[in-house]
Amino acid sequence: MKKKICSILLAAALALTVTACGSSGGSTDGSTQAVTTRSESKTDKDTLVILGAENWQASLSPLKHTSTMMLHAEAIALEHLLVMDEKTQEPQPNLATEWSYDDSQTVLTVKLREGVKFHDGSDFTAEDAAASCEAYSSSQNVSGSWWADELKCKVIDDYTFTITPASGKPLGSLVNMLCSTPIMSADDLADPENTLDKRYNGTGPYKMVSFENDTATYELFDDYWGTLPKIKKIEYKYVADATTRLSALQSGEADVIERVDSDAVSVLESDSNIVVDKFLTTECKHLIPKFKMPPMNEKLVRKAIAYAIDYDGIVNDIFGGYAEKADSFISSTIWGYKAVGGVGEYDPEKAAECLKEAGYENGEGLPELNIYTSVGFYPKTKEYYEYIAACLQAVGINCKVVPLDTSSWGDVLYEETPCYMIDCGWQPSGIEPELKLNSWYAAGRISHYEPTAELQDIMDRFATETDPDKRKQILQDEYLPALAEEMPDIPIIKSMTIFGVRSNVKGLEYTSGADYIFTNVTKE
Repeated sequence: MKKKICSILLAAALALTVTACGSSGGSTDGSTQAVTTRSESKTDKDTLVILGAENWQASLSPLKHTSTMMLHAEAIALEHLLVMDEKTQEPQPNLATEWSYDDSQTVLTVKLREGVKFHDGSDFTAEDAAASCEAYSSSQNVSGSWWADELKCKVIDDYTFTITPASGKPLGSLVNMLCSTPIMSADDLADPENTLDKRYNGTGPYKMVSFENDTATYELFDDYWGTLPKIKKIEYKYVADATTRLSALQSGEADVIERVDSDAVSVLESDSNIVVDKFLTTECKHLIPKFKMPPMNEKLVRKAIAYAIDYDGIVNDIFGGYAEKADSFISSTIWGYKAVGGVGEYDPEKAAECLKEAGYENGEGLPELNIYTSVGFYPKTKEYYEYIAACLQAVGINCKVVPLDTSSWGDVLYEETPCYMIDCGWQPSGIEPELKLNSWYAAGRISHYEPTAELQDIMDRFATETDPDKRKQILQDEYLPALAEEMPDIPIIKSMTIFGVRSNVKGLEYTSGADYIFTNVTKE
């Protein structure tokens, strides 16, 4: 069975490789002669042009999306109270200089940096910080899905405020979450349609000066409180087509491109004018069952699907090793990560047993299960879901892959019944596990899964535990194993995010959430 699947896969992969090489300027035999003749960057030395892969939303408001590209875009202009030192996994001061809990470990007092200005010239005060924390955590906003509790804030003076979870219970993730909470102007939050929806007004080193034609343009903010980067201007553009992004990088019309296809890595690495940056991020790719579409509400069916997938084949044969098999419900870059049994386990015999126990022996009685997937954003989605479909067919599960453009896929991602299953990645902007766990497994989220009473108890205890060691123990010994037992979604791979960068761009760095760090960037 596996040999048959791999034969189909290799034929498809060969066709894809030829097409990719031809469209990127190389010859169809895989050589890169045409590519390496392009040497001069066409962009200004004071301007960094970045091509993103995910479409802009209708509103720029951080409250209205969980979009990866928009998280990157807003991080260029908006700052956080704290920043995460990813080596030590400890929060560090930023807009906040001090923070401390009361004896109950419930009320957090935060002291702010003085002399900070927003891009519109207004002063940053505790009123702005308090309004941002309340709005970003509110269940009335999309951004509230990141949070296990809403926040209530009280302004003490211009540079001091307190944060209290709305439930009155401790919130173990709170300090880590402040590393991912964008700080906005209280005035903008009060008038979102005229301000927040249309522009980024933050305190960061770059100020947004225009947004048109799918391009956000930023320039240095002279009144920035910290050290200004050396690059004066950033253009962040959405370009839907991966081949177009690749060609723009090769021709020097772009300095950085996101979501490079694994097939293109060898082409780019053979070009002396280009550097390829690749690393594991906070992102995992998942197959999401829609629980309002029977039989996806049946645990044994979900487990059968999980056991039927050849994860190593996806990693090695489709991604060429530029990914890792998912072995947990969070990435290995996330705080508290631990591999959990039953995740990423390929066992067709167990898949068949689960189907039989569920009353669908050899798949009899199951409807055709459609899988929606995006094309143009996440690399290789159509290819590896066709491979997954072949794996499922091999154990008797009839399914059909339905590719959608990124915009159409985004429109149906959160709907209850557009399909039986849908592809999704999740790249949190920080390493706090609640950024994934609460967003997916609290009631009524992406899959519309309703946690069992046992799982809900674990989730509640994890949410309210403030001792880091005890939090980690609950996560590793109870929470992740309980998810493996329920299989509310099926983790597929840990994503290796691949960036293409012109070689004259020096000093570009990234967070584990793939946000850009421009501090030391220069263009030669």
